[in-house]
Amino acid sequence: MLGKETRMKILEAAKKAFSEKGFDGVSVDEIAKRAGVRKALIYYYFPSKEILFEEVWKSALNELEEHLFGEVKNENVYIRKIKRFLRAYVDFVTSKSVLNKIIEKEKASVMDTPGETWERLKERYWDFIKRVAQLIEEGKRRNYVHEDIDSRAAAELIVSSIGEVPKDENTLRSIQAMILRGLLKFSGES
Repeated sequence: MLGKETRMKILEAAKKAFSEKGFDGVSVDEIAKRAGVRKALIYYYFPSKEILFEEVWKSALNELEEHLFGEVKNENVYIRKIKRFLRAYVDFVTSKSVLNKIIEKEKASVMDTPGETWERLKERYWDFIKRVAQLIEEGKRRNYVHEDIDSRAAAELIVSSIGEVPKDENTLRSIQAMILRGLLKFSGES
C-alpha cells in the first residue's frame, strides 16, 4: 500500500507543479521536493519527466471526461443532455482548476512537440475531442443541431472557449449560452 500512496503523492505534487509552471517550467527536483520524496523515487515510478507528465495529462483528461460524460450518460432528451454537458464543463473549469490549467497550459506544447510520448498525449487529447464531436453528431441525427455544423470544429470550439482560463463563472455561462444558440435549431426544454 505504501507504494501506491507514494506514487499518488508524486502525481499530486506533479499536478500542482505542472498547473502552476507548465511542463518546461518544472524540474523533477521541484516535484520531489513538493512530494517530500527523493528524486530517485520519482524515477523509480516514472522513468522520465515526460512519462510523469503523460500520467498527469491522461489523469486530467480522464477526470474531465468522467465529469462531463458521467453527468449526461443517463439523459435521453438531447437538449437537456447538451445543456447538462456544458454546465458540467463550466463546473469542471471552476471547481477543478488545477486539472483544467494543466490541459489548457500544455495543450499547445502537446500538439507541437515531436516524440513518442507526445504523440500519445496528442492522441489522448484527440480522443476526447472525438467524444465531444460524437455528442454533437447525436444532436444532428436527432435533428436538434444544425446539420451544416462541422462536429469536430464545434467540439474544438467548445473545448477551447470553455476550457480557457481565467474566466469568471458568469463569462463561462455566457459562452455556454452562445454555444447553445449557435448549435441548436431551437433551445426549448423538450
